[in-house]
Amino acid sequence: MKKLLLLAACFAAFTMSAQEFTLTEMTSTANVPTDRANNRQGFGYDGNFVVLDKVLGQLNFYNPEDGSLVATGETGATASWPAVTIDDVGNIIARVDNSWPGNFMADTVVMKIFPVGALDNPIDVECNIFADFEAENGRCDFFSFVEGNVMDEEEGGVLWIVTAKSTGILKVPFLGGEVDHDHIALFPIEGATLSPTSSTVVNPYVAADGTKHYMLWTRNAQPVDLVMNETEDGFIGTTFTLPNKGATNGCFPLTFGGKDLVIYTTLPNYGNAWAIAEKNAEEPIAVVAEEPGFVTNGFQSNWLNAELLNHNTAIIYQYFPGNFFKTYKFVVAAEQELVINEAYLVGTFNGWNQTEEGGRIAFEDVDGVLTASDVELEAGAEFKVIVPNGDDWTWLGGIDENQAGFFLVTGEMTTNGDDLSLVDGSNFRMEEGGTYNLEILENQLDKASSYALRVTKSQPEAIETVATDKQDNTWYNLQGVKFNGMPSVPGIYINGGKKVIIR
Repeated sequence: MKKLLLLAACFAAFTMSAQEFTLTEMTSTANVPTDRANNRQGFGYDGNFVVLDKVLGQLNFYNPEDGSLVATGETGATASWPAVTIDDVGNIIARVDNSWPGNFMADTVVMKIFPVGALDNPIDVECNIFADFEAENGRCDFFSFVEGNVMDEEEGGVLWIVTAKSTGILKVPFLGGEVDHDHIALFPIEGATLSPTSSTVVNPYVAADGTKHYMLWTRNAQPVDLVMNETEDGFIGTTFTLPNKGATNGCFPLTFGGKDLVIYTTLPNYGNAWAIAEKNAEEPIAVVAEEPGFVTNGFQSNWLNAELLNHNTAIIYQYFPGNFFKTYKFVVAAEQELVINEAYLVGTFNGWNQTEEGGRIAFEDVDGVLTASDVELEAGAEFKVIVPNGDDWTWLGGIDENQAGFFLVTGEMTTNGDDLSLVDGSNFRMEEGGTYNLEILENQLDKASSYALRVTKSQPEAIETVATDKQDNTWYNLQGVKFNGMPSVPGIYINGGKKVIIR
């Protein structure tokens, strides 16, 4: 996330029905240089709003603070479909063929993939996704969020499509930036009614119990929670209710604070009100009431999605077409924050194995500090910290350059790629092989993180000549450099032949 989201003044609060969560408006702008007719679908990502202008054929990135245009990607199309989406790693997919507003099927469906970091170099994707499922052909206005990585050569990503004529959900897999035609398949639903329209979306999520689910949202029908059947060639669906649900497009499943939540649009229809609730709840967790003075969105959408910053903070994005951009901070109350008393290190060095026999590395209490000493890491090794969570584990990664994640990184290592870097703002990666000490410290800085991870190089060979006489009160650093007295800077030192931590 960008700093503007973390540092923006929190100037408005909203109705909350549960004390364990708080919701605060962070940024708001009515300076939206878009119109509803041409800019119908959008979402928030990495601190900006992403909107597809179907007439100009532009993929536009907007600053949520003032609505200014910060970047543009050209699709080369005009009068295209308004459908735009994003996968789990940030690759953006837009439909750009000139066939609006007819059926989804064409001899070739044309999309463009804008890979992460390559906005100026999109990839053309042409396919006939309904070649074997012509009866499913129908109008499809909006795209669902994509699971996986569409650019990955092995696992790839999946776009789930529902048209106005669908009898099931069409699985459209991608591999290496291309549609995997051989594995396009139609997934039927058992146990629930599909009720398809031209604006039905199927958004994937991982539930609090770790199982994979999909949320099917049809604006004028009950939402459906989907899980795959045992043969993984169809879905088992369960309808559920949401308090004061409106008949407007815009929803997002969010697993947060140990709960399976839905961010969704509420009554009045086609307005800007929304709420957060658990499935089948009698009352929502949070309610954002209709804000008067804005034009009702006749294209029936009020787009909502969220990004997790860390274990107890999320950013919610709201794009109300033709009216405004807003961002909100959604926080689990302090009493819900994770307290680390036991921790282990896992990573590529042990195949991410979480068992003791599998080579996980335990953090031990060293003078009140959880420490993993003399950890051997190869160049390019990635790792995370895991902590017990009942019968399961909670995985704790790093933070991005704006310190918007779980651990703040401190000590001798840096996060600019020279020594210690972050992969997707999550996994730690050591750029240089060696022996390292890792310490989990309470974070005293005013940042989103609750803890700091101090990473320092361990070089015992540099101190082999240090005197080991216990009466020797001389202080050395781990490189064998002698001090005139007790150091004042926090770190690990040698005194009397022993390692001593100064905090």
